[in-house]
Amino acid sequence: MIFNRFAREARRSVEAAQQEARMLGHDSLGDEDLLLGILRADEGIAAEALSSLGVTLEDARAESEAMFSGALASIGISLEEIRREAGDAFDLRIPDKRRIPFAPGAKKVLEQAVATSVRLGDKYLGTEHILLAILENDDGTAVRILARLGVAPEMLNDQLFAARSG
Repeated sequence: MIFNRFAREARRSVEAAQQEARMLGHDSLGDEDLLLGILRADEGIAAEALSSLGVTLEDARAESEAMFSGALASIGISLEEIRREAGDAFDLRIPDKRRIPFAPGAKKVLEQAVATSVRLGDKYLGTEHILLAILENDDGTAVRILARLGVAPEMLNDQLFAARSG
């Protein structure tokens, strides 16, 4: 990745995404973690646009967990039952020393964010470019989380461009 184009807010959101992935026990950083990172860092145009539509870190994180739990349930595994039986021993968090790689979808988002920045004529890569790139993947987990929160990609896209021009 070419992180030298990244604005301070974008770098902080990617760092926050790594923290979210680690905390949630994700073995790779996905597009949903990039969304959570934008919300967690709470800086930049993307965080402003998400906030204006009522999207919070807590709600997005809860939807991410619900989707994970639902995926497990579809193959007959109850996350709640595992948590109950394991008690305090159940901890999904990834140790701080372990590196969490970017999943192919997240790599694609960051590459698309660079392309979006260039296409818009910007000399930097901001959180808005990352979020616009996230929105381009209709099948992405982040877009599904937003949909479950009642936020359509078109609505968020419009909000991002309004925030950019304001």
